Amino acid sequence: MDREYIREAYGEVLFDAFVELGRKKVTISEMLKWERGSVVKLAKTSGEPVDILIANKPLALGEAVVLDERFAVRITDILTKDMLIAKYKDGMYDI
Repeated sequence: MDREYIREAYGEVLFDAFVELGRKKVTISEMLKWERGSVVKLAKTSGEPVDILIANKPLALGEAVVLDERFAVRITDILTKDMLIAKYKDGMYDI
């Protein structure tokens, strides 16, 4: 499908867009130990691309940047089918 077809078929539909720094699965015991100032280590490493989600589904990868004193994200990759399959296989996203 090309972009013009999608635009004509669906019109201007609003979606929630999220940029996710990383995820971590935690137990209730771990969560109950959290207090103000606790640091939660995420699965991603520093410098690794952030996930861009549309309607809670991963769509692209990006780089966190600051633009006019606001956080922004520069899109670096649009996820391919194989990239999406890998993200779902790691158990961090629900189908």
